[in-house]
Amino acid sequence: MDESKALQRLRFFTGQALTIEGLKLEQDYFREKLKRHNRTLHGFGIVSGLGVNVKRGAIIVAPGLALDCEGNELVVSSAQSLPVATIESSSSAFVSLHYVEEETDFASLATIVESVALEVAHENYNRGHRHLRARWLACEQAHPLTIAKLKRSSQGWRVERGYRPPTIK
Repeated sequence: MDESKALQRLRFFTGQALTIEGLKLEQDYFREKLKRHNRTLHGFGIVSGLGVNVKRGAIIVAPGLALDCEGNELVVSSAQSLPVATIESSSSAFVSLHYVEEETDFASLATIVESVALEVAHENYNRGHRHLRARWLACEQAHPLTIAKLKRSSQGWRVERGYRPPTIK
């Protein structure tokens, strides 16, 4: 979202009929306000945790918090894992987190669950991003956040210690 674009919110008054559109506008206002705050003041990257290890044929991501380039919070509340067998033939790969919204329907209450998907790709999604005064600048685009690089060795896959993911200080 263009940071100069004005946000809109409801102006409540007594007797006002609340509609689905009005309530969605109110939610969107606060969500965009938080995302704008995250993007402009913090940038993007790992806030805490999210260490990556390869053990017994699995890629394991420790719990933690990060912000993506849209300003979404990427929360991993418990260790997540993927089998290394999901990595296509290559000498290197990147571990990334992607913001996901899933619509659910519990009885008569429809909800949206915000979560994180773990993926392994051959692309470093952080490539080409700018860094200014110890802060990674968010591009405002929807893409995964790359948190680790994996290298294939004669002993199997290992985390490349020389790769430095973007962090928020």
